[in-house]
Amino acid sequence: MIIAKISPENTSVSGTQINGIMVISLYDAATGQLTNGNNVIVSYTQNINGVVSAEQVTIPGQATTIYSGLLSDRDPLHPFFTKFQIDNVGTVPNPAPPVNSCDLVINYINIDDPESAPGASDGQITVNATSSYGPVMYSLDNITFQSSPTIAGLTGGVKTIYVTDANGCSSTSSITVTALSNLLVSDPSVSLTGGNISRWNAAFNPVVFRYQRKDFEVTAISLDTLSGNAAISVSCDTTTIASAIAANTQATANAAVLDVVLINNNPVYVYLNAGAYAGTFQVNSVSGTDKLILNTPYVSTATGYMNINLLRPYYQVRTQITYQDAISGQTNTITSTNRPDNTGLVKADISNFLQSLLQAKDNSNFTQINYRDTNLSASYQIAYAEYWDGKLSGSQSLTYIPITNPYYVLYAAKQLGDKYGGNLAAYVPFQSVVDSSQLARWVTDFAVPTYSNGYPFDIGFIYSDNLVGLQLYCVLTPLDINRNPLSGGLQTSYLLNDDGSWLLNQDGSKLIITNQTAVSTSVPVQLGLNRLLINASFNSDVYYFTLALMYNDSGGVAHTVTQTQTVRIDDAVDEQSVYLRWIGLSGCWNYYRFVYNQEISLDVQNAVIIKNYVSDWENQDGIEEVIGKSAGQKIKVMAEDLSVADIKGLQSIKYSPKVQMLVNKNPVEWQTIVLNTATFSEYETLNGQAPFSVTFNLPSINIQTQ
Repeated sequence: MIIAKISPENTSVSGTQINGIMVISLYDAATGQLTNGNNVIVSYTQNINGVVSAEQVTIPGQATTIYSGLLSDRDPLHPFFTKFQIDNVGTVPNPAPPVNSCDLVINYINIDDPESAPGASDGQITVNATSSYGPVMYSLDNITFQSSPTIAGLTGGVKTIYVTDANGCSSTSSITVTALSNLLVSDPSVSLTGGNISRWNAAFNPVVFRYQRKDFEVTAISLDTLSGNAAISVSCDTTTIASAIAANTQATANAAVLDVVLINNNPVYVYLNAGAYAGTFQVNSVSGTDKLILNTPYVSTATGYMNINLLRPYYQVRTQITYQDAISGQTNTITSTNRPDNTGLVKADISNFLQSLLQAKDNSNFTQINYRDTNLSASYQIAYAEYWDGKLSGSQSLTYIPITNPYYVLYAAKQLGDKYGGNLAAYVPFQSVVDSSQLARWVTDFAVPTYSNGYPFDIGFIYSDNLVGLQLYCVLTPLDINRNPLSGGLQTSYLLNDDGSWLLNQDGSKLIITNQTAVSTSVPVQLGLNRLLINASFNSDVYYFTLALMYNDSGGVAHTVTQTQTVRIDDAVDEQSVYLRWIGLSGCWNYYRFVYNQEISLDVQNAVIIKNYVSDWENQDGIEEVIGKSAGQKIKVMAEDLSVADIKGLQSIKYSPKVQMLVNKNPVEWQTIVLNTATFSEYETLNGQAPFSVTFNLPSINIQTQ
């Protein structure tokens, strides 16, 4: 008995769309293994975006493709779906395979992975071959065959593929597996469980791309019988090496004859990394066309790589950074040039440049439900190439190897002991995570931020490329004084789509969030640091609320992508309040309202005094004249009985590069202030509560000076 199953294959995701093919495969009911259909007729029903039809297909072999193209599209403006169902499997005709009719063919061979480095033997190919009479078997030597079309463990070079089927037919095809130098060995990304990767970094921590120089492949190491030293076989032209050794030998001989000491003796050195041979060695001589005799005893054979400055002088790696200028909007490129250490390792730290892409300023008018902050976050792409003197000639230009995925940077500074180092993996949301501890944190310095009714407030979150195509929304849950949910249900706000489309509130009303014009760029509109606006006026029975970002999958199941963030509602009387905001270490704005009596002082200093010459002591009005001085107001803000958690959240205001005070609510206006520097007494660890105060200068008073 034959069982037919339908499944998607060769699927690929492009934004909200999934493309691929639908395949009917035949299985033996007794063994569960693939089996030939021998022209069995399979009836099935297909539903292509609402168009339903009954279809039949005759299957001579083990499987056949019944559909190819778009499988689904989650775009709410252009939805698309497909559905397939087996209705019946006919009686098997069971004819014998036609011995003289061969339709086995190798359609193509895909190089899944090139060899990552000479001698690594980690290349992989997948052979696409079809036949009406399976199974198809695959081989590299026409002796040992395997059932899997994927062949791994390959070295670089030309490979001949042999395939056979159950009908006794065969076919061959050849392909060249490329071998990479594996120049890039690490980047500032962090790999998490579940296949998630964070390419977000703090701009004020090192952002390092590491490269390993590998000039030439060492294919073998053998014993040089004359010297007993190691003879390495290398894949390079040894003529120049032989000439340099001969010149050095002749110079040494001439110096001996003349009884002089050479001060510019230049032996040929190589750096070797091959098994037991790791370090710098002198080349004593050249044997044949591909062997170098070293000044070290032979230990064992090995493979690896060799670096030699003689053939690649002034070696360097150039890292090309492509970014969008925030002021002009143009795409620009800058290149970082870095040289290797004595092991060939190159470290390119581009954090200083990335800091120039960011600005400690804000353009938000606090009217957008989620504001994309292009001042505090930026994206860039990387390409790299190796260069040495003599690599290019004439009009040749350097060919760069691009890294497919973009990287992102945030106006943040991670501290010693922080998880993931300078990477912001803890703040990056993903469609799915292995456990709840990997849900994204909100970008704030406070464990529990404080919200005041009627005051501008937002909280940061990262909109990652893993969320593109999803309808992201925020769930706000009001809590009572015991942090229990209040009756009345959740409040849901839909955030801006990555295509800038309309947003819907829970009641279905429309809301325009942005009027940005679509541009030709690989970065969707909302990627980057976003700030979620909270502007609700909560009743007196609401003491806290929680926030969580979510999306619904195609089946309507809700998935949470962030941690649940609790926000405290400040119920203190709004009397002569001072409302401050600042950029914290986490890379986003923090807010706090100081409500106690504030101390205001006037600071006048730096008087410039000149003395007048007195000629008429009886009538002159004075001896000294003031021609200039400076003046400004200071404010000392205080808060009493704060918890240690609140004090730790407020600490960053004292060393923040940008602190501002609210001077107008409607429209929202801020004034930049400067905090006094000092040694601050924070809190005593046993008490658990302490007062908090800071003093800051208002803008200087403009007074008359000469």
